[in-house]
Amino acid sequence: MQPELNLRQDEARPYNRARRRIGYASTAVGLVALVAVVVAAGSLGTWGCIAALGIALPLLDMPFAVAGYRLSRRYGLSRQTPGGWLADRAKGLAVGAVLGVAVAGGLILIQRAAGDLWPLPAWAAAVALGGLLAALFPVLLLPLFLKSEQMAGGELADAMWATAKAAGVKVRELRLLKMGEKTAAANAMVAGLGPTVRIYVSDTLAEPEEGETPPEALGRSRVVLAHELGHHRHRDVWRLLAISAVSSAFGVLGAWAGVAWLAPDGAGHVTALPAAALGFSLGSALVSPFVAAYARRRERAADAYAIALTGEGETFARAMERLVARNLGELDPPHWHHVLTASHPTPRERIAAARASTSGHLAGLH
Repeated sequence: MQPELNLRQDEARPYNRARRRIGYASTAVGLVALVAVVVAAGSLGTWGCIAALGIALPLLDMPFAVAGYRLSRRYGLSRQTPGGWLADRAKGLAVGAVLGVAVAGGLILIQRAAGDLWPLPAWAAAVALGGLLAALFPVLLLPLFLKSEQMAGGELADAMWATAKAAGVKVRELRLLKMGEKTAAANAMVAGLGPTVRIYVSDTLAEPEEGETPPEALGRSRVVLAHELGHHRHRDVWRLLAISAVSSAFGVLGAWAGVAWLAPDGAGHVTALPAAALGFSLGSALVSPFVAAYARRRERAADAYAIALTGEGETFARAMERLVARNLGELDPPHWHHVLTASHPTPRERIAAARASTSGHLAGLH
């Protein structure tokens, strides 16, 4: 492994420590504020609850969002101007408002129509909405925030298509994601469902790093793409949607308990929305560590697939090291924070597994 200094751990540790503190503070303030809205829902009434949920809570979170942006700028990750960041923030709030109105209105209609049985259709609607958003994400939501284009012909595109062919995956579209305009971080992903499936490789991932030759950069991009193809081969989007459905079931159970115990006017009223939101949040949080653990399992399988497909364990390890340095990732994040929240194995674990495969300890497609 390269010396730790080369992986920017002296910057990654304070950056991630500060980012976690901002996240903890944001969560705590949001939770306390939501509890206060639940307690006061009867006094707030219909319009007061709407204002509290739709205006007051987002405003309370704004200082933490600004702190996160300034932190990313200080460490050289964000390339956005304050105006560009505010524009993206406004778009995010607008999308959230549209979805929030749809969810709140749909929940009230379901509660009024289904009576005491409302949790069942509410859960079914939540699962359907999750699938719809997953399908629409690459064609409707992602373009609002990041530009992308079909990967042009050339050495990189040829290598990407050859990797997809070797994997036996029919890729509808391979796109270059223009992340470099907004961030120095690099990434790749599979997004969409059925006809909307796209594979994205960021321009920041494709460009050579300092001290890296073009063939090395090409190999790094190839193994990262192979990882994403592993997700596609394993149908991980569908697997995670199924796990999300289980998480939603716990969230809906929490919402049911919240409405039953805390809503001043009962189900089917706007004043029940704060209690439903609180219950759903707590119910989902209860199972989120198990969801995260399953996601890490799928990431390990995709790593193993990429290494077995390309036969380049050392290249994969070097790619992970460069991503750690570029994205200011921690090799060893705090144990319990990682166990409870992380969707990926630790970078150190992934790098060690890749190098172990080069030594013959890992073989075969998973």
